[in-house]
Amino acid sequence: MTTITFHFNVSDPADYVGRLSRKAVAAAARTVVLADPDMLERIDHELWLTTATDFLPHCREDANQRVLMRSPLVLRSSLQGVSPADVLINLLDALPDGFEAFDRVIEVVGMDEPQRNAARQRWRHYTAAGLELARFDAQGR
Repeated sequence: MTTITFHFNVSDPADYVGRLSRKAVAAAARTVVLADPDMLERIDHELWLTTATDFLPHCREDANQRVLMRSPLVLRSSLQGVSPADVLINLLDALPDGFEAFDRVIEVVGMDEPQRNAARQRWRHYTAAGLELARFDAQGR
């Protein structure tokens, strides 16, 4: 069964996703980051700014199939045609179609009210589906 964790009060989503991705990949979890194209650009840029020892191999959804299959981290704007992976990090306001294919879903929620309202809707959907949810306050760490 898919486990769902909501990470609330995230002030810098691109940086936060970079840290989450590093932890997931270090645990040998194939990871997909789902976000709008502008946010994907920011995340991609952030991932390239790390030091050589911190570099996280990744690719965008438009990479060739061979690269997609070998990348531990894939940046996508939709889950259509996605290969199975362990972790989904969602930054979209909408419920991701196909989230059930992942062992773990991490919902990253910013600090503005529209994002929080959208997260509440996703929370209700997951709860109605009988999934166990956890909450993590990113400001409280």
